Amino acid sequence: METNLISRRSALAMGGSLTLAAGTGLKSLAAAESGRLIDVHHHYFAPAWMTKFKKEIEESNGARFFTWTVQTALDEMDKTGCATAIVTCGGPGTWNGDVQASRSASREVNEFGARMVKDHPGRFGFFASVPLPDTEGSLKEIEYAMGTLKADGILLWSNYGTRYLGDPGFAPVLEELNRRKLVVYVHPKLTSDLNDEKDPLRALGINWENTTRTISSMLSSGILMRLPDVKFIFSHGAGLLPMVAARFAGKSPEKLAALKGLYMDTAQTTTNAGAWGAITAFAEPSHILFGSDFPYVNDGLSLGLTSVKLSPAEAAAIARGYAQKLIPRLSA
Repeated sequence: METNLISRRSALAMGGSLTLAAGTGLKSLAAAESGRLIDVHHHYFAPAWMTKFKKEIEESNGARFFTWTVQTALDEMDKTGCATAIVTCGGPGTWNGDVQASRSASREVNEFGARMVKDHPGRFGFFASVPLPDTEGSLKEIEYAMGTLKADGILLWSNYGTRYLGDPGFAPVLEELNRRKLVVYVHPKLTSDLNDEKDPLRALGINWENTTRTISSMLSSGILMRLPDVKFIFSHGAGLLPMVAARFAGKSPEKLAALKGLYMDTAQTTTNAGAWGAITAFAEPSHILFGSDFPYVNDGLSLGLTSVKLSPAEAAAIARGYAQKLIPRLSA
């Protein structure tokens, strides 16, 4: 039986410090695991989508990525020893309120992602986009992405306007994902739930609160417990979940088990001792996956490779081992 990466007792004994005395830091991991890292939080920008969604991308703080190319991604991966990046569409995704335009954008983004995988064997995987909240279009795109394009899973956003994933209207799509036993990557929206330009969190580009809200909505609606076969990965350490999970679950063992079943990535968490301590105290060890948030993070992949120290076995597991268990084809 696996034990937590850093036990609660050890964390307390160290007065909140999260550095193990005898361990390999994630900074050293870049050298130790060079060419073997698997990054599950890595964005891409399909050219046709960037052209058609130019206004939406600019409003989502993405104008600086219009110069993105597949080669820039490969260059960053080579620089930081990343073997494989599982890519997801950049913000704001492929839904803009126009059903046909959003369906077309999802198809274009997914076919571009599939070409990246085909053109660069072993370097890329992708989580396919769907035009949610368009139920019919989303179900069709799931069929095409998983059946024809062989995607590694599906990308969902934390919220679509003020609707979070616990919204009853999203149930048919979520139930299909469960039927297929898919990996589902959930990324927060950049804008706040109220779309308030004066929201201080939005001004900082910090929107993990929407990750927390969507998990809460799925828990309170009961749908999270009805999706036992979906492997959800929530970005940025699952938002505030590790800090508030006990309050969310209350006295319900079923709710706590559902929350403990979630996966999360390390993007923008390893340089924050408080966040990392909460994550390692709460999460199942095998549910912590390496994520960089490239190219939104200025330092690219390197931000995820500093500060905390782990044993070589723990570091290797986060770097690639757990991702290989979740997506077995990555072991090939």
